[in-house]
Amino acid sequence: MMASPTPIQAEATSNNYTSHAPLHPYIVLVDSAYIPTLSNEEFQSVAATVVFPVNRTELPAGSPLLVELNDEVLPLLNSGELEALHLDLRGAASPEGNLKHNAYLGEHRMRSLLNFIQQRLDVPIAASAMRMLSEAEDYLTLALLMQRAGDSDYNKVKTLCDTYLPTNRYAEMKSELRTIDGGRLWKRLLDTYYPQLRTAQLVIFCKRKSPDTVRRFVTPLNVPNKIVWDEPAATPEPLNLRHRLARREVLSVKTNMLFYGVYMPGGYNRWCPIPNITVEYYPLHGHFTYAATFDCPWWQDYWAHKYFQIRNYQLEARYYLRSGDIKHNPPGEGPAFRGFYVQGYAHVALFGLCFDADRGWVGEGLGAGVGAGYVLPLGKKGRWKLEFSLQAGFYSCKYDPYQFENLVNPNYRDHLYYYRWTQSPELFKKRQYRHTWVGPTRVGITISYDLLFRKIKKKGVSTRRWEWY
Repeated sequence: MMASPTPIQAEATSNNYTSHAPLHPYIVLVDSAYIPTLSNEEFQSVAATVVFPVNRTELPAGSPLLVELNDEVLPLLNSGELEALHLDLRGAASPEGNLKHNAYLGEHRMRSLLNFIQQRLDVPIAASAMRMLSEAEDYLTLALLMQRAGDSDYNKVKTLCDTYLPTNRYAEMKSELRTIDGGRLWKRLLDTYYPQLRTAQLVIFCKRKSPDTVRRFVTPLNVPNKIVWDEPAATPEPLNLRHRLARREVLSVKTNMLFYGVYMPGGYNRWCPIPNITVEYYPLHGHFTYAATFDCPWWQDYWAHKYFQIRNYQLEARYYLRSGDIKHNPPGEGPAFRGFYVQGYAHVALFGLCFDADRGWVGEGLGAGVGAGYVLPLGKKGRWKLEFSLQAGFYSCKYDPYQFENLVNPNYRDHLYYYRWTQSPELFKKRQYRHTWVGPTRVGITISYDLLFRKIKKKGVSTRRWEWY
């Protein structure tokens, strides 16, 4: 184990490297091309750490470490006073949740920190000069934290680590850890230690250009040597991080809440909720968005001869009066497309309606029209939105009436449905009736949620990757 350096030791070398302790313990000076390999305990003793909110991978705005890197460390590297030779990067997640998703979180947290550094270096560090490690479930650091805290349950967790981790049996370890003390240990770990495992960590190996360089980093003797778990600062963010670590929405999903309270009168006399879903796509430029809607009430009561079955497919284009173009609405300022909009739509529908044994209709139709609405973001981030909308247009359908049992021969009872046709069967043709409606076609109070996002590069507006949330 590497001893925790003191200010007096700050300019002394050990194994060809020096830690800039205690102000910047994550900056390690090397006097040769040799880059030491730090054990997990050594790494945890000196690494700079950013702690993430649960289930998130974007860097927390206002993090003191990000401010320090941006204002002090990276400008010094760009000035040439120190030369960055190598990076050790780690990303991790806490054990709760799915292992595959935790691996995703650890990887993307690490890359978020790497992107932050690379974007601010005049000469980016080559991939060959990096050691990158992603921990899906960081049990080793959990055990280390418990050991440092003098936790009475440390030996229990350490024993599990020694038993399961050498063979990567994460699922078995998690299962047994959940059962210790009837689950009470797991709950305590979740509250006490797991928030400290959702991290991205960094150690920078540097070469000094002059003997005086190191003195700028050594702190006075009265500064304690300790690791501070990074949390968002209470003071306002001095950096414009939300633009540099930006993302823009790609897709939202929404549902019309009014449709779940539909009541069918006229002899049907029942509540008939209409399940519905809409997906809206948001481009990076312009005023237009594009959406698709599916409505699918599928209610039936054979014995009462009541059917309310519809499949409606709708496509629409929206024009928001407030431009959603990325040039006018930079990422980080809430949802790009909001406020008033107008729309054009077209739809097709198949239906089967029946009110009683003598009144049923089956057919299909199509329609088109225009609409208007207003999108109101909910909350500071605006991923949830409330929408009010109204559509009007025409709908034209072809249909046939039908009834229960044979109309021509009432004495023939086979308990089937027949078209209402009394002439010769050879003369029958489907869809002999037509109905057209002109007027309001849809009213909505809709809840939507931004489901898919794109990361934005520092230069330009191309996408790096899409992420589900």
